[in-house]
Amino acid sequence: MPTNFRSNGRVYLLDNFASFHARDLNQKALSLADDACAAALEVQQLYESMRTSIFLEATDALGEAGLSGDLLSFSAEGGDEPPVYELRTYQLKLGYTTVPTFVEKYTNGLKEKLAADQTGQSHLVSLMYSEAGAAPLNTVHELWRHTSIQGSQDSRQASRRASGWKQAIAEIAELAITFHSQYLRPVPGVGQLQ
Repeated sequence: MPTNFRSNGRVYLLDNFASFHARDLNQKALSLADDACAAALEVQQLYESMRTSIFLEATDALGEAGLSGDLLSFSAEGGDEPPVYELRTYQLKLGYTTVPTFVEKYTNGLKEKLAADQTGQSHLVSLMYSEAGAAPLNTVHELWRHTSIQGSQDSRQASRRASGWKQAIAEIAELAITFHSQYLRPVPGVGQLQ
């Protein structure tokens, strides 16, 4: 089920497909469904522009850290308040080995980062890198689920105790051109990560 997030007038729709073939079949089925076409036309009137990008999930890196590596099957205990998501975006230098090097360094520090954070307020949902579309090549996203924005800060402070994570980030910084982070809220009433 697609997941929608909003942030400052932007809406991010995340879909997960087993393969490019499965994505194509889904797109074809949607184009043949009258209700889906009507809904798409209605939604198109609400936005100025739309950009599409394809990202691949770094499932091996997530698996090494004991995470599922399946973006839309992520589940964590809910609270009274809806979660906040944090999309952390790295634009890396060009080169064939840049993304694999990033993933290797990130993986090397991730287990220690997760172990150092005992707050229970943050969970890594996905690590993804651009494959095609509007996003520049060598774009990497981390998607985190937090109990709150304050929870994200508490978690970040706790993880700074992990020397291996600090070393990984120092090495990753040498690969990056830019980095930015934004908080996202799930759109009410639309399929969401649980």
